[in-house]
Amino acid sequence: MDGAAMNHIGSTSFHLIHGKDESEDLAGRVLELQEGLKDLLKRVATVHEEHDKKRDENLMLQQYIANLMNSNAVRGDAGGK
Repeated sequence: MDGAAMNHIGSTSFHLIHGKDESEDLAGRVLELQEGLKDLLKRVATVHEEHDKKRDENLMLQQYIANLMNSNAVRGDAGGK
């Protein structure tokens, strides 16, 4: 008996002993993991978008504050003279 035949017999006996097709269980588990991975990838994309938005908002606020500081400095210099 060759190796392929032995594997088939071993596989068949495994299925008979366990009462379920292991490959079906594994395929189901793979599908569950794929769905979980898709959900995680969507979450990563959402967080990345939120990060970019917050970064842009922070840059705008930094520019606004810098402009206020410059404006106050100019007014202070002009008022003191």
